[in-house]
Amino acid sequence: MRVEQIGDATLYLGDCLEILPTLPKVDAVITDPPYGIPHDFGVQVHRDGSRRTLAFKFDGATVKDCVLAACETAAGLADAQFWFCGLSQASHIAETLRRCGMTDKMAAWVKMCPPPAMPGNWWPAGFEMAVYAYRSGAWFGDTNTKRSNVFYSDSYRHGQPGKEDHPTQKPLGLISRIVATVVKPGGIAVDCFMGSGTTGVACAQLGRKFIGIEIEPLYFDIACRRIEQAYAQGKLFQEPAQKPEQVQMWG
Repeated sequence: MRVEQIGDATLYLGDCLEILPTLPKVDAVITDPPYGIPHDFGVQVHRDGSRRTLAFKFDGATVKDCVLAACETAAGLADAQFWFCGLSQASHIAETLRRCGMTDKMAAWVKMCPPPAMPGNWWPAGFEMAVYAYRSGAWFGDTNTKRSNVFYSDSYRHGQPGKEDHPTQKPLGLISRIVATVVKPGGIAVDCFMGSGTTGVACAQLGRKFIGIEIEPLYFDIACRRIEQAYAQGKLFQEPAQKPEQVQMWG
């Protein structure tokens, strides 16, 4: 196991099933685990000749068990949870959080510019699901009366500024919205499937503490670099503007 301390972020390279039980109580768990997608839609070739494989090596039969085990442990760490998930996971994650004494609900991230259709793929995914859950007394910072459980945000495109070498990188604006809403100023967020570190970047910019866990060394190094850059920029430590069409959750 490797541990890096960057500002108020503590980053672990290792297995979240081993690390989560060692962590203290935090304000919220915000994470984007592997979805366990069983489909293979082949290879997409971009105009510049680069290629994108539309099936991921981390998808498989063991993903569901790993994610649910992490979910159950994480439910004991925080009174607020936000889990992006795939179709096959959603009801199981919701049931796990409910069994742990939380109120569970669905959310959706609508992609304002969805991916192009690929051969063999009927309608490409224009949205992704999430399960969020909370216990009575959990901190909630969104006061907009028109908030809902639907988020509108663009996804990163190949070659765009800010796009990292990670296949399921979430938009920073989307994650910043969630962090600002469920983690109180100065509070702590955990991302047990940290990936490229977007949750950590949002925490650094918003003045929240962060604990991130990632098992893949390539992604861990990307996350370290991005979070270090976020602290070096001295940003902004302000809440995202609450626009009605973007305000979500606890609906």
